[in-house]
Amino acid sequence: MGNETTLMTEKVEGRTLVLGISGSPRRGGNSETLLDEALLGAHEAGAQTEKVILSALKFSPCISCGACLKSGVCVQKDEMQGLYAKILATDVLIFASPIYFYSVSAWTKSAIDRCQALWARKYVLKDQYFKTQKKGYFIAVGASKGNQLFEGAKLVMKYFFDATGYTLAGKLLVDGVDGKEEILKYPEYLKDAHRLGAEAIGL
Repeated sequence: MGNETTLMTEKVEGRTLVLGISGSPRRGGNSETLLDEALLGAHEAGAQTEKVILSALKFSPCISCGACLKSGVCVQKDEMQGLYAKILATDVLIFASPIYFYSVSAWTKSAIDRCQALWARKYVLKDQYFKTQKKGYFIAVGASKGNQLFEGAKLVMKYFFDATGYTLAGKLLVDGVDGKEEILKYPEYLKDAHRLGAEAIGL
């Protein structure tokens, strides 16, 4: 189903390409499990799918050098360069993260901060690529049940999607789930994720 390498997937003509990004440091955790189910739903609906594990990539945080404001290109030559290409090339983006301290994970936030280069292309350099908004989806799992558990993360993801050429079209937010593989006790959430993946490509 998914390819976890940093190489660019060659898109199959006529098929919707759906990219899933997992921002959890824990492999096989709850948010990644829901992401896998969403990608399965998209795949079964006819899409071509690919998955990226941020914790498997080698990249540094944004150093706020400002170079991208002039060129739209990040000066740090690491594996974020490959992720930029994937984000730009895919048709639909599904981003999954656990909730830490009422926001996204450190892996997720570091990758988002590095997307300042794409923000610069859109808003400073007025790159015509970004005239068409694509669909983005957010999956998050948090351990607590606080009333505002997802508020910070939703804002982060809303503006990340906007900066990278997407509109936040849907989300799946699950609270009260913490232990590894605990999400498997809740088949209704797995079904919701599967449905999200299918709906992401219009089915």
